Amino acid sequence: MAGKKSKGRMTKQQRALLHKKKMRKRIILLVVEIILLLVLGAAAYAMSKLDKLDYKTVDKKNLEIYQDTGDFTNIALFGLDSREGELDGGVRSDCMMIGSINNKTKEVKVVSVFRDTLTQQSDGTYDKANAAYSYGGPEEAIALLNRNFDLDIQKYMSVNFNALADVIDLLGGIELELTDEEVYWTNGYCTETSRVVGRTTTDLTHAGKNTLDGIQAVSYARIRYTDGDDFKRAERQRLVLQ
Repeated sequence: MAGKKSKGRMTKQQRALLHKKKMRKRIILLVVEIILLLVLGAAAYAMSKLDKLDYKTVDKKNLEIYQDTGDFTNIALFGLDSREGELDGGVRSDCMMIGSINNKTKEVKVVSVFRDTLTQQSDGTYDKANAAYSYGGPEEAIALLNRNFDLDIQKYMSVNFNALADVIDLLGGIELELTDEEVYWTNGYCTETSRVVGRTTTDLTHAGKNTLDGIQAVSYARIRYTDGDDFKRAERQRLVLQ
């Protein structure tokens, strides 16, 4: 009888091995649960940010679409000189870019439209390119690009100081190479940018590589008093976007 009972019992080594297997399963299950919670948390965070986006459908009949550009999707990108949060007009689009996506290769190219470019407005008169957004909001600004440059833009994105600063802060800042002159003017612009956005920042202390927060990056993109004038400013804006 004693011999039969001993056959049904596990040895100490077998019990330890079984315990390890159970612990391993529990750890794997715990890790999976943590990963799922992180994924769900990230998704909820992303959805909360997307809910803050202001979507506006433009009327294609008002966009003066010139022709179909085939395998390319062109998107108008507007950075607004908006101090009170305006997005629908009444302010000028001091930063104007066109993002062109090659739908086959997924390559993206970005070009700037200088704000002072003399362009034909909707009433046939000529004015600076950045004036159209002030006159008629995004629809008129898109129509101006299509009218003057033979494009087929139907989509756009507009940001004000606050939106751009928030995005850059969410990314943890951006690394840029600054000259002494750019450091000086960035610090100068930060005073007004901080007031508009509603939060403070610190002064940059040296030229060379710097990690700029949202306020500093917006201020850097606004500089227009260095060599190169508005051409150099448009280049800085593209660097920030890239």
